[in-house]
Amino acid sequence: MAEVQKNNPATSSEMTRKFVHFVMIQAQNILYVLGRLPTPEGERLPPNLQAAKMMIDHLEVIKAKTEGNLNSQESKILTEALQQVQLAFVEASGGTPAAMMPDRVPQVDMSALEEELPEDETPSSPRPVAKPSPKASSANPSPEEDKKKYFKSYG
Repeated sequence: MAEVQKNNPATSSEMTRKFVHFVMIQAQNILYVLGRLPTPEGERLPPNLQAAKMMIDHLEVIKAKTEGNLNSQESKILTEALQQVQLAFVEASGGTPAAMMPDRVPQVDMSALEEELPEDETPSSPRPVAKPSPKASSANPSPEEDKKKYFKSYG
C-alpha cells in the first residue's frame, strides 16, 4: 500500500531550490535574448525585444499566479529577478518613444499653496517645487526638447 505523504511538497526546501533555479534560468534567458550575456563563442547577440518582452510577461504571470503561495525567499528572488530583467529591457530598448508616452500635465508652482498651510500641517521635509520653464509655454518646442529620453516602466 502506498504511504500517505504528510509534508506538503510545495513547501519543502527541495521545491524552493527548484523554483529558485527555474526563476534564475528564466532571468538568464531573458538577459541572453537582450544581448546582455555573451554566447559560448564570446559574442553578444543584438537585442530581440519582442522575445524578451514575451519572456518578461511570462515571469509576471508566474508572479501573479503564485501570489501568496511562495515563501519569503522565493518571493524575494522572483521580485528581484523581474526587476532586473525589466531594467535590462528598458536599457536595451533605449527607452519609450515619445509617441507612446501619456500626455504631460502642465507644471504648476506649488510654493504659493505651501505658504497657506498652517505651521502644524507644513511638511517636515522640503519638497522640490516644479516651476514652469519659459520654453514650456512656447507653441513651438525646441529640437532639444523633442529629443528628451523617456523610459519604459513596468508599473
